Amino acid sequence: MYIWRKRATADWLWRQDYDLERRFGSALAIIERPGKARALVEVCCQTGAAARRVQREFGGTIEKLRPDWLEQLTAEKRTLPLRIGSRLIVDQACAPGPKGVRTIVIPAEAAFGTGEHATTAMCLRMLERVTRKLDVGWSMLDAGTGSGILALAGSCFGADRIVAIDNDRRAVVIAERNAKANRIYNIEFRTGDVLKPKFRQKFNLIAANLFSEILAAALPLWKRSLAGDGQLILSGVLRFQERSLVASLRQNGFVALEIRRRGKWIALLAARRTAQRAVPSSENS
Repeated sequence: MYIWRKRATADWLWRQDYDLERRFGSALAIIERPGKARALVEVCCQTGAAARRVQREFGGTIEKLRPDWLEQLTAEKRTLPLRIGSRLIVDQACAPGPKGVRTIVIPAEAAFGTGEHATTAMCLRMLERVTRKLDVGWSMLDAGTGSGILALAGSCFGADRIVAIDNDRRAVVIAERNAKANRIYNIEFRTGDVLKPKFRQKFNLIAANLFSEILAAALPLWKRSLAGDGQLILSGVLRFQERSLVASLRQNGFVALEIRRRGKWIALLAARRTAQRAVPSSENS
């Protein structure tokens, strides 16, 4: 495993940010520190050749990681538990939480979320709040499940039936393992393309933390898979993409009920235009 690194100015990041996110996805990390003019940009590469290709294009340096880098990083940088409303705690290790609050354990895995990223945290908090008002027996689709964290949370919040899909077989294996470790058994995990769904049933809730372009392309498909009074929770969207995604929602008969913003990211709650009325957006997650 290799890490490519570069110190970058804000102007360089502004020009390259979208392209880096599109190309490297969860292998990309951007570390910004208050008072520092430059941010540290890192890309995790499986091979030295891949790291050198990035270096030839963008400059920077390359570091070869030691074989036990993941174990060492997990031991040194375990994040604090994430509290989601009054009903859920997400942690990287099994530890007792307050009485009456469910804890799910999502161990740190390379390239898969444990809940600390802004987009995941915003989705989790929207999910916790929205599901308080759903009738018993509601169903959920988790499109692009990754570690399975949104699907697991949906089960904790009362979903009766959940389908979780990802095009990465390794992600599905990890998500299935996380579900078993947390004794959650009502999730059907599938390997597949979110843009080629094969669902006979309709869902009360569809959650997707994906690139903005994928979200926009999937809206016509999800419109057919969403129950009449169903809702969408969407994230993975940068602030400058907000207007475009809201327009795509409108074109497909949806309306944004709420928009939450955290740093450079946003998350949206949406529903069919005929079923819901838009409410003011919120700046805080």
